Amino acid sequence: MRYAALLTASAATLAVFTLPRDGRSESMPAVQAASPAAQSAAAPALPAATRQNGQEDFRWSGRVARGDKIEIRGLMGAVRAEPASGDQVEVVGRRVGDNADQVRIEVVETDDGVLICAIYPMERSTRRGNENARAGSGREGACSNANAGEMNLTGDEPRIEFAVRVPAGVRFTARNIQGDIHASNLRGAVDAASVGGNVRVSTTGAARAATVNGNVEATFGQTDGEDMTFASVSGNVVVRMASSVGAEVVANTLSGDIETDFALRVRGKDNQGGGFQIGQQASGTIGRGGPELTLSTVSGNIRLLRN
Repeated sequence: MRYAALLTASAATLAVFTLPRDGRSESMPAVQAASPAAQSAAAPALPAATRQNGQEDFRWSGRVARGDKIEIRGLMGAVRAEPASGDQVEVVGRRVGDNADQVRIEVVETDDGVLICAIYPMERSTRRGNENARAGSGREGACSNANAGEMNLTGDEPRIEFAVRVPAGVRFTARNIQGDIHASNLRGAVDAASVGGNVRVSTTGAARAATVNGNVEATFGQTDGEDMTFASVSGNVVVRMASSVGAEVVANTLSGDIETDFALRVRGKDNQGGGFQIGQQASGTIGRGGPELTLSTVSGNIRLLRN
């Protein structure tokens, strides 16, 4: 199967859901590929990789400082994260589907953590232009252009299914094109976005989650004083938050309903005395107020619940 133009269009869509910590748009920080020596020192080898249908799993482990992040950029395949038992991040990328062994996985040391991305082979006519772009793409190296161009793979869809173990205090970021993102019971900030897939996150820290085609479900325990957004285009948005959290809430759905456990002002089709109204909107202050909490969907329902 060929995927012409999917990557460029999807990357542009994901840019809408890139949620910086201060709530404003920003470019990715400059990063630098780790040298083999640095990677060796920072990332002791995990147990020997397994092979399935001749395709070897990718494995990496290393320490990421508290407050820094481990970021996964996938393309096709699910991303799953769970708490680590120790102080090391562990990442396994399982190759699934025909020709998945042709998908390269890059590890890049960044200014604020570690970035791991899946790089699919490109058509020769496209690859030269991408290589030229990479040469001037800054310190992020191949990862900055990993999802551009036209893939040259046939047969069953090649996927990389990422499994990540995240220590307490380490931020987890995931970007995906086609596949679910599930981050369960983490103990640090979470920022996850997919184009085609469900996004489900739960953490004791702050959280952000978005998808274009799928549902968003998030549970978080604090805001860290930062604005947060939970968004879908064609799916439901369900957010559970601790009773102690304070925030200024704005929620909008075009063709759905809003349900909340908090004292918010809900306006829309159910509050218009039978008059025609599209969708619903809700706003209000929770607790003592604080950063802005935005929930939005075009085609779906919104639930803001007390955890």
